[in-house]
Amino acid sequence: MKKNFKAKLLFQTYQTFPPLKRGGLGRGDATFPPMLRVFGWFFRWVSLAALLCLTIAILRVTSEHLMAGGWKALFGASALWIAAAGFGVRVLLSRVFGENPFEFLDTLEHELTHAITGYLTFAPPMSLTATLREGGEVELPRRNPIAVLSPYFLPLYATFVALLTLVMKSNFLPYGRYAVAFLLGGFVYRFCKEFHLGQTDFTQYGFVFSLCFVAVLLPLSFAGILETSRLVHLPWHNGIWHLFVEQGKWFEHLVIGRFTHSG
Repeated sequence: MKKNFKAKLLFQTYQTFPPLKRGGLGRGDATFPPMLRVFGWFFRWVSLAALLCLTIAILRVTSEHLMAGGWKALFGASALWIAAAGFGVRVLLSRVFGENPFEFLDTLEHELTHAITGYLTFAPPMSLTATLREGGEVELPRRNPIAVLSPYFLPLYATFVALLTLVMKSNFLPYGRYAVAFLLGGFVYRFCKEFHLGQTDFTQYGFVFSLCFVAVLLPLSFAGILETSRLVHLPWHNGIWHLFVEQGKWFEHLVIGRFTHSG
C-alpha cells in the first residue's frame, strides 16, 4: 500500500470469523489464540534467520568473484548501464513533468504484487483497486509478511519479463534481457520513493522486522531474476549451498552459545 496516496491495505475476515471489536493489525490474526500468535512470531524470525543465511551465502560468493577481478566485468556489463538508464529516465521524467508520469503503473505494480503474493501464500485477495490520483487498495482475508512486504523486494514487472525470457527465441533474447535490466532500474526508483518510515505497510509487523525482512529478501529476489533471465550465473551447487550450510552452522552455534551463556 502506498502512503503517498493515503491508501490502506485492509485485512478483513471471512464471514466465519467474529468481527474485530478494536483496532488491530490484521483481523485474521486477531482471531487466533495467543499461543498461535506467539508461534507465528517465532516462526517468522526463524524463517528470516534461514533466509538471512542464504542471502549472506549469495553475497559472499558475489563479493569473492568481484574481489577476484570481477569489478571490471561488472562495470563493463551492458545490463548494469541499462539498469542505471532505467533509473535515470525515471528521475529525469519526474523532474521534467514535476510528478511521476508512471504513477499509475507504479501503483498497479504495487497492488498487484500484494495480490499475487497473497494468492501464492494462501491469502487470495478479496478485491483490488488502483487509481491514478487516489492510489490503490487491496483487501486480503489474512496477513503474512510475504504478502504485506512483497512490493518492496519483488520487482513484479521485471519478474514477469524474466520469466518470458525462458521461452523467447534466441534472436529476441538479448532484448528481453535488456528489458529486465531496464525494469530493475525502474523498480529501484520506485523502491527509493516508497521505502520510508511513514510507510503504512511497515506498521503491520513493525519497522524493525519489516526492514530486516526486505533487506534479506531483496538480494534473493534480484539474484533469482538475474539468474532466470540469464544475465548472471550463480554457482548454486558448488558455492552457495556450501556457504549456506556453513552460515547455518555458525548461526546455530551463536544461538546455542548465547542461551548457554545466559543459563
